Amino acid sequence: MQLIIVHRLLQNLLLPPLNSILIMLLGYLVYRLYKTTGKLIMLFGIIFLYVQSTPFFSYHISKLIELPPVKKSAIKNSQAIVVLGGGINSNSYEYPMGAVAKTSTLIRLDYAAYLAKQYPNKLVVTSGGYTGNKYTEASVMRDTLITTFAIKNPIIIEDKSRDTDENAEFVAKILLAKGIHRVVVVSQAYHVRRAIMLFKKYGLEPSGASTDYVNNDDAHTKALMFIPNATAMAITARTLHEVFGYLFYF
Repeated sequence: MQLIIVHRLLQNLLLPPLNSILIMLLGYLVYRLYKTTGKLIMLFGIIFLYVQSTPFFSYHISKLIELPPVKKSAIKNSQAIVVLGGGINSNSYEYPMGAVAKTSTLIRLDYAAYLAKQYPNKLVVTSGGYTGNKYTEASVMRDTLITTFAIKNPIIIEDKSRDTDENAEFVAKILLAKGIHRVVVVSQAYHVRRAIMLFKKYGLEPSGASTDYVNNDDAHTKALMFIPNATAMAITARTLHEVFGYLFYF
C-alpha cells in the first residue's frame, strides 16, 4: 500500500498540472533574489502548463507512442491472449460483487473478447491484483469476459500484480512454466509499447494488441486546437506517464 502511495506521489510531481506549478513556485523563490531570472522561470512554467493543456500538443505527443493494430499472423501464432487490468470501480453497489471494470479496462476486455472469439481454444489470461478489497482486478475481469462477453475460451488469472512491470513478471512466471512463450498483449494503444517491452524483459515473445486510439476532434479544429482544456491535459499526463515509465524500465 505504501509503495502505491509513493508511486502516485511521484506521478503527481512529474505530470501536469503539478509539474508546471512546481516550476512557477521555483521561479517565485528565485524572484526574491534574482528578479529577472525568477520572472523567466515563472513565465516558462506558465507556458509549459499552457502547452500541455492544448489539444494540438496532447494529440500529437500521444500519437508518437501509439503502436499500430496487431497483425492477424501474430494473433494466429500466439499461444495466449493476455489482457491487462486498467482499474475497477469498487463502488458499484448495484452489482452482487460490488465492483465492475472501469471504462479503460472494459475497452481492453471488449477487444480481448473480440480476439478470443476468433480463436475459441486459445488461452486467455487476465492480469491485475491490488484493489484494496476482497476481490482482485483479474477476477472481476475474468467474470466480465464470461458473463458480459460470453467467451468460451479457457481463462486463467494473475491476481498479484500492482503495476505493468508486475503484470509482465507474474504472467511470465505462470506462462513460461506451462511452456507458453508467444503472447498477444491487449491494452490501450498508448500503453502497449511499454507493456511489450516489459513482457520481453521477463522472457516472453509478445505482440502488442492496441486498442482505444486517441481521437480528439479539438486537435483538428483550428478554432480549438490551441485552446487549453482539461481533457487535453489528461491525455498529456497519461502520455507522459507512459514515456517516463518506458524510460525508467528501459
